[in-house]
Amino acid sequence: MKFTIGSCNSLNVSDEEIFNFLSQVYVQAGFTSADTAKTIFDPVKVRNRGVLFASRETSGNEFSGMVIVVPPESKAIVRSKKNECEIHLLGVAPKYRGNGLGRTLVNKAVDFAQDSNWSKIVLWTQKPMKEAQRLYESFGFIRTGEMTKSGLEFLVYERELT
Repeated sequence: MKFTIGSCNSLNVSDEEIFNFLSQVYVQAGFTSADTAKTIFDPVKVRNRGVLFASRETSGNEFSGMVIVVPPESKAIVRSKKNECEIHLLGVAPKYRGNGLGRTLVNKAVDFAQDSNWSKIVLWTQKPMKEAQRLYESFGFIRTGEMTKSGLEFLVYERELT
């Protein structure tokens, strides 16, 4: 299976696709409530967080995954400090999991952060998201703590950039 990776704008990802994708990945999987999704997955708010990298499956052009790199100056920053960025909303559509797409998206985010000369990437993931935690750890992210946000418990990870 092959994927095209680029910005949401370059791949012509619509607002409807963003909302439906995030709802599928997070709501249908039981990680986010439908009521919460209406607010946090609002496409305008999602796009305003930072740089959205998306993927489309090459043969069918289906929106298959995304990750957001949130720059230090963004109002969406939650945990990072000066000259640090965050990764938000990494997701891969269920039917495309197991093909290395999550790894490709994280790699794209790390490369972008390094090219931007930021010193660190910070992210958090819900405790039950074991696959995501293994993926982040394989990229050298180190668990540095826990936090509670909107009543959910998260594990915090960080990675120094060179």
